[in-house]
Amino acid sequence: MKMHRYTPAALCLLAMISAPVQAQAAPTPPNKAQLEAAALRFKVMYSALAAPKIEAPVKNALFGCIYQHSMSEISAKMDQAIAANPKVKIDKSNPEQILGVMAAVCGFKPQNAAPAAK
Repeated sequence: MKMHRYTPAALCLLAMISAPVQAQAAPTPPNKAQLEAAALRFKVMYSALAAPKIEAPVKNALFGCIYQHSMSEISAKMDQAIAANPKVKIDKSNPEQILGVMAAVCGFKPQNAAPAAK
């Protein structure tokens, strides 16, 4: 069995690269409702990216969003958008409605959407 020998410089570099990850505090464990909501949102995101019936502009918005923001940031923005629009009833267990909110907070703007009333 061949053993790898790392130079002190290589070990320091590895330590510097991994230090920010190790220094982060562990998040508070989620409750059951948070786990279920997160699982559904991940499922919706993955399913939309993998589904042939979802149009490319929606997929592009979701793809860019997940690579620029954490899922917790996306979820927080979704919750803010839902709370800011109480007249729009969103069923948080409906994958299509979740996808609509997720796409909107990720920057997707439908081309045939009516202009906002002033």
